[in-house]
Amino acid sequence: MLCRKLLFHVAVEHGLPAKNEKNRAPTFKEAVDHLRSEGIVTTHMLEWVDRIKDVGNDANHEVTPIDAKVAEDVATFTEQLLVLAYEMKARMKNASPQTA
Repeated sequence: MLCRKLLFHVAVEHGLPAKNEKNRAPTFKEAVDHLRSEGIVTTHMLEWVDRIKDVGNDANHEVTPIDAKVAEDVATFTEQLLVLAYEMKARMKNASPQTA
């Protein structure tokens, strides 16, 4: 659930409105579409994004333990998403100019 929610926050941090004209939060699809349009989520990452959605939905609706390997996989992908969305962008901004 946490990884799914983090994906929403990343989308809002990168320009997706937190509320629509009906004062409702964006849907998961809207968040993913926004992240794709911003270039943060690529086509190759969509399988992982779907996994976050599915695992998050299960965790939200059922109170059953999640397999440790599944939890680790989802957490690792979420970590990499955060690195790409924030850390690597900041590193590039602060990078020294390349010299010939």
